[in-house]
Amino acid sequence: MKRANAVLVVAGAGVLVAAAWFLAQGRGPSGERARGSAVLPGLEQRAGEVAAIEVSRGTATVRLENRKDAGWAIATSDGYPARTELVRALVASLGGLTIEDKMTAKPERHKELALAWPDAEGRARLVRFVGADPGAAPVAELVIGEERFSPDAVFVRTPGQDQTWRARGRVQIPDDAMGWMDRSLLVLPSDETMSVDFDGLTIGRPADTAPAADGERRPWEAKVDDAQRASWSEAQQESAKLGLPSFLERLEFEAVRRARGDVAKEPKWTATFDLKTGTVTLAGHEEPEGVWFTLTAFPKPDAPKATPPANEYDPYVPDWSAFAARTAGWEYRMPAWKADTLRRMRQAPAADAAAAQTDQGAQIQP
Repeated sequence: MKRANAVLVVAGAGVLVAAAWFLAQGRGPSGERARGSAVLPGLEQRAGEVAAIEVSRGTATVRLENRKDAGWAIATSDGYPARTELVRALVASLGGLTIEDKMTAKPERHKELALAWPDAEGRARLVRFVGADPGAAPVAELVIGEERFSPDAVFVRTPGQDQTWRARGRVQIPDDAMGWMDRSLLVLPSDETMSVDFDGLTIGRPADTAPAADGERRPWEAKVDDAQRASWSEAQQESAKLGLPSFLERLEFEAVRRARGDVAKEPKWTATFDLKTGTVTLAGHEEPEGVWFTLTAFPKPDAPKATPPANEYDPYVPDWSAFAARTAGWEYRMPAWKADTLRRMRQAPAADAAAAQTDQGAQIQP
C-alpha cells in the first residue's frame, strides 16, 4: 500500500512539473497580471539594448536598424534614414501600455480582437525589439490588435501565450515603410527661387518687381535657346511660367531607392533652379510606375548660414551642403500630380488638341 502511494506521489509531482514547464513556455493562458501594470515592463529602460525593430503586418515586414552615429535606418528600404522621433514614439507608446482588463484565452477567439498570428488579413501587427546578439531572445515582442478610443485602449497578446488583454494607452506605429520616412525634401519660401532653366527654356523673375496695375504679381519672363525654340510653344512657355517658380516650395516623394547604374546615364530632362542661397538641379526620367529623379545641390559662397524654422512645417532654406550629402546616392519617385505639372509643360499643342478630341469622342460614343 505504501509503495502504491509513493508511486502516485511521484507521478503527481511529474504532472505538476510538466504543467509548470508547459506554462513557462507560454502555451495556454498566462499568469495573472495586475491591473495597471506595464504590458512590457522595463522596455524604455532597456531601449539601449535594442539593435533593430521589426514591425510585421500581413506578409510585409519593416525592419529598422540602429546604425549608432548614423541614426536609425530602414533596412528593408535600402537603408534609407528613418525618422528618429517616430522610433522614440514607438518605444514610448508601447512602454506606456498598462493592463486594464483580462480578455479571452481561447486561441479560436483571437481573430475577434485582431490578435491571431500569423494573420494573412493584415489586421494584427507584430512588433519585435531585437538585441545586438543574433542568438539571443528578443528584448521584447508583442502582438497588437484592434484599438479603441475614448478612452484610448488596444488589445494585445504576448507571442506564444493564449491569454489576451485590453491595455490602456495608444500605440504609434506607421502603416508601412514610407510612414517611417521624412517624405518632404524641400519646403522653400516663396521668394527663394530666382530663375529656372528647364530643357532649354529659362524663366526668371521680372526686372520690374513692382506690382502690376491690378495689384497682381508680374509674370515671370521667358527666354528660349535657339536650338530648342521649335520645342517650346507660347502655350508651353506660359505653362512653365505658372508651374516652375513654385516647384520647390514643396518637393516630396512617394517612393525611394538606391540610385541605379542600369538606367540611361543621360536624364530625359533636367531642371536647374537658381536660388538666393544655392543651386538645385533635378534630373529625371520616366518609368512605367512614374517619374524618378535625382538631386544635386550647391551652396553659394556668400549665402548666409541656414537656420532651422521656428515651427516644424514652416518654409525654410536648408544647409545646402548637408542637403546634398543627405540626398546623394538616392532616386526619388515624384508624386503623380507633380510629374503631371512637368508633362503639361513639355506636351506639344498638337498632342493637347488630339487628346481633347479623343476625350470628346469618347464622351459621345454609345
